[in-house]
Amino acid sequence: MKICIVSDFFVPHYQGGGERRYYEIAKRLVKKGHHVDVICMKIDGVNDQEEIEGIKIHHIGPTIMNPPQRSSSDFMKFILSVFRWIITDDYDIIDAQAYAPLIPAFLGAKLKRTPIIGTIHDVSTGGDDQWIQSSKTAAIAEKILPRLPYDKIITVSNSTKKSLVEYYCVNENRVCVVYNGVDLELIDSVEVHEKYENTILFAGRLAPHKHVDHLLKVVKSLKKDIPSIKLIIVGTGVEKENLISLTQEYGLKKQVQFLENLDYPELIIEMKKSNLLALPSTREGFGMVLAEANACEIPVVAYASGGVVEVVEDGFNGFLVEAGDLKNLENKIRILLENPLERTNMGINGFKKVKKNFTWNIIVKDIINIYKHL
Repeated sequence: MKICIVSDFFVPHYQGGGERRYYEIAKRLVKKGHHVDVICMKIDGVNDQEEIEGIKIHHIGPTIMNPPQRSSSDFMKFILSVFRWIITDDYDIIDAQAYAPLIPAFLGAKLKRTPIIGTIHDVSTGGDDQWIQSSKTAAIAEKILPRLPYDKIITVSNSTKKSLVEYYCVNENRVCVVYNGVDLELIDSVEVHEKYENTILFAGRLAPHKHVDHLLKVVKSLKKDIPSIKLIIVGTGVEKENLISLTQEYGLKKQVQFLENLDYPELIIEMKKSNLLALPSTREGFGMVLAEANACEIPVVAYASGGVVEVVEDGFNGFLVEAGDLKNLENKIRILLENPLERTNMGINGFKKVKKNFTWNIIVKDIINIYKHL
């Protein structure tokens, strides 16, 4: 098959969960003999044409200086560029990621009579903190774009599927759930020879809905009883300067470390060295870092939002906390920091759960079946 994947950005230049999902799927599709083109935005300093593990990557449209920040003009130019690309090339299937790529991909696919899949990773729970930028426009687009008559919608959890059906009136027969995965072989190959003490890891975009500020408040409180506590924050985003300011305001300069631009093995090293991963996010279609942390045999603590509840079994491979309940968030983190045996058991449970349900080989088999059916 000749497959076109349309995304805002792509790895290694942007490390969002959706971008990593497409990368892991695409490279395995190539290994199975399929041709995969990835269409995404230009990034300053990056060649317009790249090839990564056999994936043909085409950077088109306006040049973005600081992903993911884009102007309205950037969005419009990218949409037009994608539409032109699709109508001038031939594909067996087009798979477009929510949300901006859905518009030109859908229109171009219908004009070319090419099967079109809309991949929707998550939906918002309302409120301005659910979006990185252009919150009002994004909220309107979210209400419209899932309703377009794609041949199939792929989403990453039953929770998101339920939201699409109940709140966006999507026909449930058009929605397929294909979880995110992890590369167990790669993760197992990364060796660490030391373990941090009393260390919490956060990894992800520093966006409002991730609520890393909640973790800072928790660390500030826990520092009284656990002076050696440490929080490692891995990622970049619009909230970074605010989080740095809060770190200084709370007197946590010795407890908090900011890291960015880590390659994937470096991220896995930080996970394996840490004692637990925390994800106090109010918007998660799946929560890929949760599965990655479990694959590293460390437990997780997360807000019970979206697809997170399908990755984390409360008390088995981590703890679930109601969104915004900082007291319970602190309590669950304290339990894991103060009980090494419980940490170890939950980490082992997490590894078993990931191996059974969340590997990329399982995911790619499901994706190919959907593509072939269309």
